[in-house]
Amino acid sequence: MKVHFLDGNEPRATELRRLVPGLELVLTGLPSGYSTSAPDPAERARGMVLAADVFPCVAESVDLTTMEGGSLRLELDSENDNRFCRWWRETPVRFHLCVALRTSPTAEVSLFRGEVQGRIADKPSGARPLGWDRLFVPDGFDETLADLVDTDAVALRAQLYGEVSATLAMQRA
Repeated sequence: MKVHFLDGNEPRATELRRLVPGLELVLTGLPSGYSTSAPDPAERARGMVLAADVFPCVAESVDLTTMEGGSLRLELDSENDNRFCRWWRETPVRFHLCVALRTSPTAEVSLFRGEVQGRIADKPSGARPLGWDRLFVPDGFDETLADLVDTDAVALRAQLYGEVSATLAMQRA
């Protein structure tokens, strides 16, 4: 089934196509002028699919939080990922992923959420378009989530996008 992957990138789409072969992802940009500034990843993903005019569509949003729940989102910008890792390295964190799905202009938004515990990497590693994944080392691993993208070692995205695929299949039946 063809699904519009909003504001996605080819490395992530390639990963998702491998993880969930039934999803035919089409990279689709957000409308001009759209801002994804909501603090909560669920609200950011939800806002993206609500702004879309193509269906069905999915969007994902990620956040890293300290174990106490404080978001590190405002600590990072596109120019300082090396400084971020130096400052926060080895800090225990939670990687939060939220995927939003909207199947039509009148459909409710479905949210799929999950988290993985780990730590901030010593330095960014992996493909730059993979964002936060380059800065996060899951518990039990020495590589970042971005370095593990071609493996099935961390099942978070496979689980959530599998749920998306199952939801789409139920709606088609």
